[in-house]
Amino acid sequence: MTRIFKTAPEAVARGRDAGIYGDTEKRLQRMAARSAPVTSPHGNRRYQGYVLRIEGDLITDVCRLTDQAGGSAA
Repeated sequence: MTRIFKTAPEAVARGRDAGIYGDTEKRLQRMAARSAPVTSPHGNRRYQGYVLRIEGDLITDVCRLTDQAGGSAA
């Protein structure tokens, strides 16, 4: 069974800033459902080039990772 996530309005805004367009809320929810645990100062779940902070079933933050040559996470 797929876990259902809620999205804080601040996370939706941060997602748009990080380049997640279209229905940002739904995209973040799908990303969270498919994400893997990660240890990072930016969050606790990772999906492709993004790190999400999830508390319980609520997505509270998202940031985009960049490669070493291009800089660091937002």
